[in-house]
Amino acid sequence: MEPSFVHKVMRTVERFDMLRHGDRVCVALSGGPDSVALLRILTLLQDIYGLYLVAAHVNHGLRGKESDRDEAFVKDLGAAMDVPVERISVPVQEIRRHEGGSIEEVCRRERYRFLDEVSRREGLHRIALGHTLNDQAETVVMRFLRGSGTEGLKGMRPVRDGRYIRPFLEVQREEVLTFLDREGMTYVTDSSNLDSTYLRNSIRGELIPVLRDRYNDRLMENMGRMSDILREEDDYLEGSVLSILSQWHISPDATVFALPVMPFNTLHCAMQRRVVKFILNRVSFQEGGIGYAHIEAVRCLMAGNRPQGVLDLPFCVRAEREYDTLVISRIEEPVTRCAEPFTYAVSVPGTTDVVEAGMRVRCEILPAGEIDMGNDRAIYMDYESITFPLEIRSARRGDRIRPLGMRGTKKIQKIFIDEKVPKKRRGTTPLLVDRRSVLWIMGIRMSDTVKLTDMTEKVVKAEII
Repeated sequence: MEPSFVHKVMRTVERFDMLRHGDRVCVALSGGPDSVALLRILTLLQDIYGLYLVAAHVNHGLRGKESDRDEAFVKDLGAAMDVPVERISVPVQEIRRHEGGSIEEVCRRERYRFLDEVSRREGLHRIALGHTLNDQAETVVMRFLRGSGTEGLKGMRPVRDGRYIRPFLEVQREEVLTFLDREGMTYVTDSSNLDSTYLRNSIRGELIPVLRDRYNDRLMENMGRMSDILREEDDYLEGSVLSILSQWHISPDATVFALPVMPFNTLHCAMQRRVVKFILNRVSFQEGGIGYAHIEAVRCLMAGNRPQGVLDLPFCVRAEREYDTLVISRIEEPVTRCAEPFTYAVSVPGTTDVVEAGMRVRCEILPAGEIDMGNDRAIYMDYESITFPLEIRSARRGDRIRPLGMRGTKKIQKIFIDEKVPKKRRGTTPLLVDRRSVLWIMGIRMSDTVKLTDMTEKVVKAEII
């Protein structure tokens, strides 16, 4: 007998240890069928796991009245199901003008940013996403067409970073629709999903139906099985990379990697590529910019007869061979192309990679009694004085800060001049800001507005690592 939809989802939840008793869960709720079914399933599991649920909805404002309709729908749905719904409107087009990237990239970034914000604010343990087996297949096909290796073809993880869970990753969209119909639940339809100018929509509406109907009617299940196999093999290979680095007495958390040329050249070419890619991604902190050509260039530098050579790679990464050693590190002074305006959402707690500045910033929450004022790469801010969310961005015309110990404000550019910051570095010197003001010219000046006082109980530590 075929297991019911609920039991199939529960099997996935248990297989990947997605939920534990007493978990507080944020549900990404767009109003579409997958997210509505996800909310319904989690309410059915609420008593079994003792869950506390909060839904989160982002209005991207891209479809006018339709976007507002979706927001109104999820608000009413939450009320009907006795689940609070956190909502936000995001000016996607404006953000895109300032930060660049495709509309899909901006929407995804802002969606995850809001999910993280709600999770932090509400003290939640899990963030539930409604991706189905169909979404997995679409992702794998899309990455295949773009020439991805096994790391891309493994698709989406059922559990990512120990927080993001995908309970529907082993069920098909048709099963979701049948479940909603049986439960008598309505949902909204996003008209932009029908626009075939978007690659994913074209794959969903045109390519996959042909592959499934003409070549393999079990395409979804087979793609899901392939993703499982590749994910397990990829995990094994990453473990092998860590083992090799350990043999060479290299920490995987290093910022400078010195590789021995001769031992490297004895590795199988597949393992060479994995080692190089792992290191380039760690050093650059921008995985999307590292491609096959960059990895092969490093391998050629290692295998060549020239005892010396230098490669400048994307995101301010340099590979330099000195006889029997290859050193991969970040360039100390970012090149000119790294100086475009930038903005990064900051999770607290969490780590933010600031590519343009060639640095990584870690934020955490501490009790007031656990601070080390001797760390000159960190600042400590009064939690209650911050207007969340936080961002790290480049300086903008007119930016001002109230320097620690001062009553008035001062222009950021004036501080750059006073501190003798070279002009070529001013565009890449990051600022930590909240919704109201600049809190830290990173590595230079902190704001007086968030200083610790005798009344401070909770502290946000921001550290350059």
